[in-house]
Amino acid sequence: MPLLNREQCLWVAWGSLCVGASVLLAAYGRHGMESAELQTRWGIAVEYFRFMGLGLVVMVLVRALCSGMTDRMWSERMLVLGTLLFSGTVGAESIAPDSDLLSRVGWAAPLGGVLMALSWFTFVFEFIRNQRPSPS
Repeated sequence: MPLLNREQCLWVAWGSLCVGASVLLAAYGRHGMESAELQTRWGIAVEYFRFMGLGLVVMVLVRALCSGMTDRMWSERMLVLGTLLFSGTVGAESIAPDSDLLSRVGWAAPLGGVLMALSWFTFVFEFIRNQRPSPS
């Protein structure tokens, strides 16, 4: 029996792609952006993208190794959505800081940050709840 199911494999692949892409995105920010302020904002977006990608892989592996954790994977889904909203918005604002469209979706980055935090809190709660001894 394989360690990971199909959805878990998908999330591990997605997390790994985030990490790999973050290397290229960091290089773009360092060499493709002239403004130090925009480089800093871009760097924040890339850093969260990288570490949440790694975190996604960790979540999936912990879930696979801990018997009893559900396969619903809501934490992982929230983490991906939050990362895309946060890193995507902050990154886009670094590329086009004066965009009218981005000024109308300014709520996306804070919402993404909240979703990232909630995903980790949800995961920890599920992990702790799962570690209780079962009644005999």
